[in-house]
Amino acid sequence: MGRSWRRVIVRVVAGALALSFGGTSARATTPAVPTIEVRVHERVVFVLHAGRVGQSVQDRGRAASVALESELEDPDAPEARVEEQPGSAVVFVGKTPIVTLGADDAEAAGGDASVHVYAADIVAKIDDALRAERKRSAIAEHVFSLSLLVFSGLLAFLVFRRVGDVSRRARLWVRDHPDRIPAFKLGRIEVVRPVAVRGAVSIALALAHRMTEFAIAYFWLIFALSRFEATRAYTDRLAGFVLVPLSALVGRLGSALPLLVVAAVAAVAVGVAVRFVDLFFAGIGRGETHVAWLPRELAGPTSVLVRAGVVLSSIVLAAPLITGTDDGALSRAGVVALAALGLACTPVLACAAAGVLSVFGRRVSPGKYIEMGGRAGVVREVNLLEIVLEDPFGCQVRVPQLLGLWHPTRVVGTSPATSVEIVLDPRARPAIVEGALAGALGPRCDRFRVDLLAVDAEGARWRISGIPLPDERAAALVDAVMKAVADAGIALGRSSTREGPG
Repeated sequence: MGRSWRRVIVRVVAGALALSFGGTSARATTPAVPTIEVRVHERVVFVLHAGRVGQSVQDRGRAASVALESELEDPDAPEARVEEQPGSAVVFVGKTPIVTLGADDAEAAGGDASVHVYAADIVAKIDDALRAERKRSAIAEHVFSLSLLVFSGLLAFLVFRRVGDVSRRARLWVRDHPDRIPAFKLGRIEVVRPVAVRGAVSIALALAHRMTEFAIAYFWLIFALSRFEATRAYTDRLAGFVLVPLSALVGRLGSALPLLVVAAVAAVAVGVAVRFVDLFFAGIGRGETHVAWLPRELAGPTSVLVRAGVVLSSIVLAAPLITGTDDGALSRAGVVALAALGLACTPVLACAAAGVLSVFGRRVSPGKYIEMGGRAGVVREVNLLEIVLEDPFGCQVRVPQLLGLWHPTRVVGTSPATSVEIVLDPRARPAIVEGALAGALGPRCDRFRVDLLAVDAEGARWRISGIPLPDERAAALVDAVMKAVADAGIALGRSSTREGPG
């Protein structure tokens, strides 16, 4: 009995072991179902479990991943959709087909879902994945743009400093080595002096420095605006604001290149003529050249006038010959220069116009004592521009004729007016006093006046005014008055004016 139970137990265990090892071997021999993950970048969107006719599951997965990657860069950001066909469903993103699903795909995915339900689930997964990847890409692009903006700003700042250092060194070199910059010569003729060449080089360096800084700031600003969607529209406006006129200017300069060559030759010729005039009159001023028609001290002003005339006449007369039109820019510049010159000469022409009446009308003649424009003196010369006076100290006073339009001119006579106040005895009869004073002034004055100003107990205050004859002096006139008062027996009085406490 015990042995029979042992045999049964051994058989049961053996059968169980046989079933166990047999099932394991069966499962091990069953082939695994192939699958592939469809990804967008590193994100798994969905999984394909079966192939289709003529296409393995790996090829289907790779094609779907490539199609999703291409649609991820579409700026319109289209959404996924399904177009059902008999026995299948095609998943689109925009107009691009991503994957074609059939009943095998739905069955291989597991569950009892139909092709329609399975395709809708795939569409939802694609939309979520594309939305998440686009958001991640946008954040990454913004971070990258900000980093690039900061980096480019630092780079532009360093270039700014480098340009400033180079410009400063160049200007210092020009200042410290003036002998290294020669004059501009044509043959043996020195057209431009070394000082002028150094000045032109310094100005060119300063302009190049500022233009380079502007170009750096301009291009950095365009680059910064182009990095962000909100400011990208301003990039075209800013570029058009500067680059379009600049390109148009370059085009016009290219078309006008032959004219520019001729104008440059004419400018060099005018420069040579101006330099020759400068050297000629400079030689007269230094005494190296002697001409009978020009004093040495007038060489400098004459040189300025002649050089200005050469430049102005070349602009007005030669510009139409070079450009072939009377309405060109150079001709207009000459007309503007003439207008500016005429405007600058307006005060001088106004003086000449006012002087015509004074000179030819003989209103003022030399030798007369006049008061004009707040100035007084003896007239020594009258011309169209001015009246030359001589003051009591013998100094010349040149009064422009134009002042006669705003200030009255008083012609006194041959001598300046003399006025003296005298205090006499108040008991003397005024008629006798006036007669004595008039008798003293009459023979010695061209015109005179005697006025009684005030009378009080201390004295009678008289004022005598007159214009002495040319050979009389003010002191002699006062001496004659005092002698006439003494001869008439009139005593002097005392002034009633008293000084206040000091």
